[in-house]
Amino acid sequence: MLIRLLLGFLTVIVLLMSFNYLSFTFFQNNIRNEIIRYNAQNIRFTSERYEEHFQLVQKQMYALYFNDDVDRLQKASGNARFALLDRVKQEIIKVVGNPLIYVDNAIIVFKEGSLTLSRIGTNDRVSMFEKFYASTDYPDSFWQKQFQETYSAKMFPMSKFYEYSFHKSGDVTTKGLFIPYVLKHWQNDDFYLVAMMDANQLFDAFHRSVNANFIILDKQGSPLFSTGGLANREELPELPTDKTYLLRDNTYYFYQIGQNSGYTYLNIIPSASISKQISKLNLTLLFVLILTLIVSVIVSVLFSVRFNRPVKQLVSSLQTSRGEDVRFKSNIREFELIGQKMDDMLQTNARIQSDLAQKNIQLLSYGYLNKLKKIYSGSPGALDMISAQEYRFVVYEITYKDRFWEEMKEEPGPLTYSIYTFINHSLLKVFPASLTIQIESRQMLSVFNEIDESRMNSYMSELLQVVAHDADFYFLTIAISPAFPQLFDFTEAYEQTVKLLQERKLNEDTQIVRQLAGRQSVHLFTPAQEQQFDCNLAAGNTQELLHLLDRQLALMERKCETVLQYQEFLIDIVQKVRKAFHVLRLDERAIQPVLAGLSTSQSFYSGRHYRKFFSQLLVAACEEIRGNQKEEDPVIDFVVDYVNKHFSQDITLDIVAEHLHITGGYLSTYFKDKTGENFIDYINGVRIRVAQQMLLETDLRIQDVASHAGYQNINSFNRMFKKFTGMPPREFRREKRTEDELS
Repeated sequence: MLIRLLLGFLTVIVLLMSFNYLSFTFFQNNIRNEIIRYNAQNIRFTSERYEEHFQLVQKQMYALYFNDDVDRLQKASGNARFALLDRVKQEIIKVVGNPLIYVDNAIIVFKEGSLTLSRIGTNDRVSMFEKFYASTDYPDSFWQKQFQETYSAKMFPMSKFYEYSFHKSGDVTTKGLFIPYVLKHWQNDDFYLVAMMDANQLFDAFHRSVNANFIILDKQGSPLFSTGGLANREELPELPTDKTYLLRDNTYYFYQIGQNSGYTYLNIIPSASISKQISKLNLTLLFVLILTLIVSVIVSVLFSVRFNRPVKQLVSSLQTSRGEDVRFKSNIREFELIGQKMDDMLQTNARIQSDLAQKNIQLLSYGYLNKLKKIYSGSPGALDMISAQEYRFVVYEITYKDRFWEEMKEEPGPLTYSIYTFINHSLLKVFPASLTIQIESRQMLSVFNEIDESRMNSYMSELLQVVAHDADFYFLTIAISPAFPQLFDFTEAYEQTVKLLQERKLNEDTQIVRQLAGRQSVHLFTPAQEQQFDCNLAAGNTQELLHLLDRQLALMERKCETVLQYQEFLIDIVQKVRKAFHVLRLDERAIQPVLAGLSTSQSFYSGRHYRKFFSQLLVAACEEIRGNQKEEDPVIDFVVDYVNKHFSQDITLDIVAEHLHITGGYLSTYFKDKTGENFIDYINGVRIRVAQQMLLETDLRIQDVASHAGYQNINSFNRMFKKFTGMPPREFRREKRTEDELS
């Protein structure tokens, strides 16, 4: 058996090495062309992004330029003018506040009065361009001159802008490297608008080449932006309009002319840099090829030896476990024995689970009996006498914290009785006609007909001070009912008061609840999150499910949701899991021990209790789901294998069905019946998981990730990605990396 294993591994290694060698030879012959094509695609992508962004900025600025308040501002005076100035300023702040527009400020320059208005307020033109946005390239005289120009929109070369202190000895602050973009109406010289576009942010956002030598030229060939400072046009060669790159003096010039602006976007890459990359890649590939061969041979030998030994020991152990051979129908004797033994273990486990289920039913019945209220043994007719007048209920519920159970060696009964005694005695001092009884192991009820808010507040203040001394071990939830009128139904009044207990916030502090929130029960998941949860549950992705629930619980904690909302969320998740088991035809006995913990969920008082329950439930459920998926099914195995290998290509039901020699309709029904998931949803799920991994582990552009994952249309990819994850790809990459940095 050992020799057969080793020969099988070596055969696979030889085939893989042959393939790698042929791939390396082909790659070596085509790598230069690929690098050139890569750089050409990069400059095309960069130009498209810049062009789209310039159009976006132009639309935003023109919307601001033609704003009704800006037009009225020129004719207004007095208080009306101040109000309009403030509204226009807020509109400017709203526009430039968008971090994706990369505009540091939008400045409206008025001809009359030399006034300017921007996100920092109103200033005279000299102060604005000599102190707040000062540049040697653009003095105040330059901005004054723009009133006489006849263009409607014009972009000027980048320049470094500074902010000078009003004091001569003050520091000079660098505002940034900005590209001024001036917009005006050619028939109206009363004012114009300046958008200060952040050149560095634009470069970081839209430039994807590893080489940072990048230049933007206007229609006349003058540089608007350059990473090495503004270059002279004479230093650059003539760029033919019928090509996308030019090799001159051992330097590659990759360029693209913008379709809308007519600007030329230029990447300059030395030829030596490309040759160096090719040599480095050749050496790396050769090293990896040799290293892969050595490691593969060593691992094959070690794995064959290590795999052979435990298999023999396992077979020997199974043969001697009962002193006799156990037969199972199989062509392989070892697996025949393993299958028989595993069948015995499963039958034993089934008997144990059945026995546990019966005992759980008995315990549940006992719990229902224990829920019966304890009968008050005080003076007969006391409750009837009180309910015959206007009365009020106060229900106290004790929750013992984890520290109590860890440090105390006794049951909470004595402490509960002590709390009951204190409440009863202290309440009698304030309301002598009150009655306090213990109705459950952790609940007490006080009822009285003296409605006095000041005395009630005084009593509650004293109670809270006493409870605070033992806050490390327990806390109270105190539900105070409104005053019920005479002869109001006693049972209904009690039930209304008990409902108030569910309105407490989920924390470890003693709380007083006086009224219902009056809200309607709602689903806490958005439709996109519902889809994401169901898909990950059907695939058995434990970590993705826990991450989704953790984010939802964190959101609920920030919103200070009530215990009732947490309980509804818990029940909703449990129902989703049980529904998934029903669809996949799985036995719920795998999650029954966890579901049994639902009876204690009322004692959960912090988010960590819910996280622990969800973790236990989803780990057990996903293990069962993945175990079901691992059962051998030739059709499902072929579909899964085919999709995993060809997800980047066009895959349809008919293509896969043709390989299996069946119809597409039959394959669709069969796949849905066996997996509980539609065929197209499964393909999209595989592709999106691949895309998620590439977004987190590589720096590929979103378009390249979409193409590798099998989406030729970027809009389709964005829509499907948001459907499965609840957010766009770019936001997903940024959020995940931020979480990794914080952790």
